[in-house]
Amino acid sequence: MQLRCISALMVRDMMMRYGRENIGFLWIVLEPILLTAGVMVLWSFIKSGDEHGIGLLTLVMTGYLPLTLWRHISQAGVHAFRRSRGLLYHRHITLMDSLLSRLVLEFVGTSGALFLVYAVLALAGAVETLRDPGLALLGWVSMGVLSLGVAVCFAVITEYSEVSERFIQPLQYINLPISGAFFVVAWLPKAAADLALYNPSVHCYEMFRAGFIGDQVTMHYTPWYPAACGFVLLFFGLHFMNRVRDRLHFG
Repeated sequence: MQLRCISALMVRDMMMRYGRENIGFLWIVLEPILLTAGVMVLWSFIKSGDEHGIGLLTLVMTGYLPLTLWRHISQAGVHAFRRSRGLLYHRHITLMDSLLSRLVLEFVGTSGALFLVYAVLALAGAVETLRDPGLALLGWVSMGVLSLGVAVCFAVITEYSEVSERFIQPLQYINLPISGAFFVVAWLPKAAADLALYNPSVHCYEMFRAGFIGDQVTMHYTPWYPAACGFVLLFFGLHFMNRVRDRLHFG
């Protein structure tokens, strides 16, 4: 029953966001593709060749697409419950259903964008061929789990405090240079590298890139760390979620 509810909510969300005009729900895949393509074209004009043994387009693709996944999923949690309160009149729909439907939709759409971008660039010989698909998949899914935990916390926090929404966007920008999207840990001095590895998203990027470039550059990661952080955040988010429904105003 809950799976049917989530799938129905995903269809509803797609119809509300993209409608039936033109290409409709295909925008959920094309939107991140266009953004990623724009960044890759811009970087190709600014720089050329490779960065410390990693092809430039491979570096951008393995940095910007996981970053897009992180931003789309985590940002979807902001006021997610408030936007879905009208659905709670249906007794089979829970707060978690309304949130999961949006987050799964973002994950599927960005994953589709990743597949298409990689397929086109790999056929053109512009990026590295996957060396370890399993490791790349682990990095991608780990980023999804970490983003899920953050999104649930954002959903709860923004219902408890109106002011908190004002801090989320700046925190996202502050996290950007230390997230691992635009550097590899092996490039950093040892003291900076040790500090960087406390950030769980860095491990996601390192695993994802290792799946593409193999042992060309030494990657530093702990496979279980980002998923563990995501599940801890999810635990706290679910703990406080039960109190959120009482704070929602209907009508």
